[in-house]
Amino acid sequence: MAEKQLKKDLDFVKKHKAALLKEYADKFILVHARKLAGSYDSYEKAAEEGVRLFGVDGDFLVYHLVEKEPLNFIMEARL
Repeated sequence: MAEKQLKKDLDFVKKHKAALLKEYADKFILVHARKLAGSYDSYEKAAEEGVRLFGVDGDFLVYHLVEKEPLNFIMEARL
């Protein structure tokens, strides 16, 4: 996914998170071009639908919509 498109889709989720949570709490939402394309019970189902709708190389985001974000630690390894 193009980095700019990913940021736009993440910004869309952040901007509309309160409204989205009312209807799609604990769902995996599929976002494409700053629009909600669907909601699913699992990441796999959302990703499959994203590939079906937008192609393997399509720009789409699968986002687990939860009220409180889990704390993630990302480590970068340099070889």
